[in-house]
Amino acid sequence: MITVFTLTDEQLYTKNERVEDLILQIANGNKNAVGDLYELIKTDVYAFALSKLKNKADAEDVLHDTFVNVYKYARRYTPKGKPMSWIITIELNLIKRRFQLQSRTAVFDESLENTVSSGDFESQRINSAFLNELLKSLSESEREIISLYVVSGFKHREIASILDKPLSTILSKYNRAIKKLKIIIKEGEDEKY
Repeated sequence: MITVFTLTDEQLYTKNERVEDLILQIANGNKNAVGDLYELIKTDVYAFALSKLKNKADAEDVLHDTFVNVYKYARRYTPKGKPMSWIITIELNLIKRRFQLQSRTAVFDESLENTVSSGDFESQRINSAFLNELLKSLSESEREIISLYVVSGFKHREIASILDKPLSTILSKYNRAIKKLKIIIKEGEDEKY
């Protein structure tokens, strides 16, 4: 059974405050703040890139390029309480540029070991394989919505803004994806017994 952890509004607010503070520190020339920001949100940024690019190497490239651009453009950031939206917008622009430069089709990478943070190595591999199989059952847009909601902790309204889609579309795709995942998990549990 998969346990989904979501951040409470208070935890998300605290994380958002920390991210915004780090961006402002970077804008003021604190180079150490880049490393702190990277450690705080690297999983969020990587997971979103992987959901879009479906290739571990490309996702890692976008991850690093995103932080280079955050450092480069931090002085242009205007604090509005939604620093992750600003960072994801930078990331989306990098991903779009990558798609424009590459005409090849990316294959979904079979390893998400870096997104699993606890447990022994073997259970991480099993969880990663199971998670990959679950994610493969979703469409690309469903994967990115689930990734933004579950991994990055965005609210549906924020996801709609980031992806430039109507809120009703985001809610519909999210609910459809959750139903698909529940069916697959139930089928998997039924096969065990």
